[in-house]
Amino acid sequence: MAFASEYIPLELDQLRREAAVLKADGWRFIQTHAVNTDDGVDLYYSFMDMHDHHVVNYRVEGVKKDTPVPSITDLFLAAFVFENEARELFGVDMRDIAIDFHGAMYAPAQVEPMTFITPEQKAAKEKAAKVAAAKAAKEKATGEASAETTASPRAFVLSDEKRAKLEEKLATMSPDKVAKVRAALAAREAAATAAPSPEAASAKPAAKEPAKDEKPTDAPVSLAEKPVDAVLEEKIAGLDDAKAAKVCAAIAAKAARDAGVPADSLSADMAAAPADQIADEQLAELLGNMDDAKAAKVRAALSRKGGN
Repeated sequence: MAFASEYIPLELDQLRREAAVLKADGWRFIQTHAVNTDDGVDLYYSFMDMHDHHVVNYRVEGVKKDTPVPSITDLFLAAFVFENEARELFGVDMRDIAIDFHGAMYAPAQVEPMTFITPEQKAAKEKAAKVAAAKAAKEKATGEASAETTASPRAFVLSDEKRAKLEEKLATMSPDKVAKVRAALAAREAAATAAPSPEAASAKPAAKEPAKDEKPTDAPVSLAEKPVDAVLEEKIAGLDDAKAAKVCAAIAAKAARDAGVPADSLSADMAAAPADQIADEQLAELLGNMDDAKAAKVRAALSRKGGN
């Protein structure tokens, strides 16, 4: 004889209705089983169809201690044993049991013994909860930081005071040096102005198809594709003419190499500038965070390296 069994979730307020339907259809009550969980007590009510021996298990989840649970002993008297047990061992608030022992069926030494956990088990649960909470908080903070970075890209900022100091320094430089510095500034301002919005940046641009009569061009990319940072511009203003020229030439040369511009198209100063003289914008940030003495030593070392 084959048995078929299934588990069906059930709301507590639907329990007596389902029990009454099964009673009317000739089903037999098997048992009520309780399981202690972190969310309360889960109650399982099992019934069997005596015609085809089909078993159904209704699952009522997360019953709290202060939640009244109606008895089904007026429909299935055999349930009184299980309902008394659920109350004494699990603390379930069973109401209107036909044969009620009022907590004296087992008379356990430990109140609600099936809900008791050892100090070690409690500590393990609390630790697991803290780890889960910390992980969730970290993921939330990472998501917010990523959204903030995407929504608020760093813009080109040069205050009026810094610009005035730079103009004073530029006034003492040769026209060739002034042109290089101004080109770098203009390129950075243009890049900041043309920066796409977060929505546009996330969208993939459509590829442009060349016209039939359009010929490919080998024109080099702008040499100021990676222009100097605002902090570095302030540092340039504090250098003497020779050092400022070397730094500007190194920046332009690095941007040209990164863009794949042929070496024979570079100026003599740019071609002579070592590729690793200026690493990236992190150097400017590092100099800005140093005290004056350390920053002077770093600039001196860069100057000697550029001279070699």
